[in-house]
Amino acid sequence: MDIPLVSPRKLDQYVARYPGVWIVDVRSGEEYRRSHIRYAVNIPYEPGKKWNLPGEKEIVVYCERGATSMAAVREMIRQGYRALSVAGGITEYKGRNLVFSE
Repeated sequence: MDIPLVSPRKLDQYVARYPGVWIVDVRSGEEYRRSHIRYAVNIPYEPGKKWNLPGEKEIVVYCERGATSMAAVREMIRQGYRALSVAGGITEYKGRNLVFSE
């Protein structure tokens, strides 16, 4: 299965469409608290997870470097969601919507 990817450069376009798009951070709560993308909800990834997300919205998923978000998106697509993974994760993001919490 090909996983739909979005470039970190284009992530700001999805943030601008909030709340029409759901942005999901699948890292740990501690990593999320350190920094995250504006409007992102933190739902740490667990293999085999039953996702409970708004089915009518496009979902953009990111992690630290991209591998975990790809696994999460694969599961979301299998469960019927329209989801994309951020290529390279938050590490590659250089936009204006990075929030530092701690």
